[in-house]
Amino acid sequence: MKHTPALAVLSVHFLSFYVINQFLNPHPDMLDHWVWSRFLSMSYYEHPPMIAWLIRIITMIGGHSESILEIGSQLFTLSILTLIYVGTFFLYGRNAALVTLLILCSMPYFTLGSIFLHITQPFLIFWIISLFLLIRYHSQPEKKWLLLIGIFAGFGALSKYIMLLFYVGLFLHILIYSNIRREINNPWLYFSGILSLIIFIPVILWNAQHDWISFRWQLEKGATGSDFGENTLAFTTGHLILFSPVWAIYGVVSIWWLRDRLKDGKQAESVITVLSIFPLLFFTLMSLKGSISDPHWANLFYIGIAILLGNELLFQVKKKTIYILITTVLLINVALIGTVFMHTISPLIDWMPHKLKNFKYLKQQGLTETTISKLKKIDEHFYSRNEYISHLKDLLTPEEFQIHNELIQKSAMDLSADRLTRILKWDITGRQLQNLLVENEFPHISYIVSREYQLSSALSFYLPNRPWPHSIEKSERNLWSPIEKVKSDKSIFVCELQECQGAMEDFYNRFKMNLNYLGEVETRSRYRLIRILQVYSILQR
Repeated sequence: MKHTPALAVLSVHFLSFYVINQFLNPHPDMLDHWVWSRFLSMSYYEHPPMIAWLIRIITMIGGHSESILEIGSQLFTLSILTLIYVGTFFLYGRNAALVTLLILCSMPYFTLGSIFLHITQPFLIFWIISLFLLIRYHSQPEKKWLLLIGIFAGFGALSKYIMLLFYVGLFLHILIYSNIRREINNPWLYFSGILSLIIFIPVILWNAQHDWISFRWQLEKGATGSDFGENTLAFTTGHLILFSPVWAIYGVVSIWWLRDRLKDGKQAESVITVLSIFPLLFFTLMSLKGSISDPHWANLFYIGIAILLGNELLFQVKKKTIYILITTVLLINVALIGTVFMHTISPLIDWMPHKLKNFKYLKQQGLTETTISKLKKIDEHFYSRNEYISHLKDLLTPEEFQIHNELIQKSAMDLSADRLTRILKWDITGRQLQNLLVENEFPHISYIVSREYQLSSALSFYLPNRPWPHSIEKSERNLWSPIEKVKSDKSIFVCELQECQGAMEDFYNRFKMNLNYLGEVETRSRYRLIRILQVYSILQR
């Protein structure tokens, strides 16, 4: 079979990350989307509904388990890679398509990033299909291609709001090239947009019923919230690392290689270039003022680079050089993935922020006011255990240090600052929490409240009766857990030890109810602390 090499690459990709997944738990954001799938809606606070609908289909077929969600994530990523391979094959042939596939597999985003099921995956599927349909339309201008674009772009908009950039890029491409500018008067182009809008109607209706909250949140996130230019360097550096600086450089070079074909608006290269560069420019501009500038938003640019380079490298670079280049970048990616994986399982360096915030806890554990007043003088972060211990020794008497050292360290550790702990040992934490509830004769709860939505969503997945999560920080998200129901039914409140003092203040301000301390959940991996949670039952009125 002429596609055997591509099938081999995809198989290795699937098996490699299926194995890696056996050592990790789903990310809390992924489990938050799983919560959405249990409460089907026309839209949600932060995003359109497609990811929830798809997870619902996945769990209806395979059940609610880690393995099913992880396999689903891999299948989505393989679908994205396969679509790009097939599209490149029809444009440039098998060899170019295989080079494109290998380029994508050398990018951390399309490899290590594939272990999580997230909103961008279905969006990319619909964007890629729409892109190749637009290329087909410019080479074979029939209305059926525009109608299909309308359908797939509509489903793309149900996946992620930035599908709007496809239509903006489409019109920008038409306006740039004089030989296709007459398309601006093509009624079928606008009918395509209307078709997309019809498909997008559920999201519009939902937002109309919820004070346009989702649209307002997206605008505020993208256009406000930071000082000018504060996030731009981080965004640029982040996407260079996430997708590979090597391919970014070659992508710029490829524009020079393609300069003759970029003069014609009907050429596939001009379509791919405009619709790939425009999103990168857009998000770079948004990073100048936006509060969030995720490097993975550059994914559309790098997909375009991969498609173009798959063909251009075969013509511009010697075959031996191509092998060396791709092998080198693949090895770099493997080394990077291996390093991240090993650091996730067992940290390679001693890095953990230490700062005391929960002084009430220390007082409850028997520390004297004299000792606590000394600790309150520490108003800075320490970024290693040894550094913090050294400071405590200077601050406390030898007796105080000997008695309270371990307790103070545990209270000061900002475990959530290590983002990699977010994908570790949630199954164990869930079992520990359930055992604690059983010990307190509180085994079945309906709601689990936390300040951050990720914490309660993750715990919800691992508790046997799957209670509904409730977020204090983002109360608009709580479609499935209205506050009055949380107050009147069996509910618990959980918080991370370091943040509990502030989290409890937020709880009291919102709920105006008392809490009953049930105990503490401490999850470890060998000698490493993964998370410490304090657990309270919410006393009903």
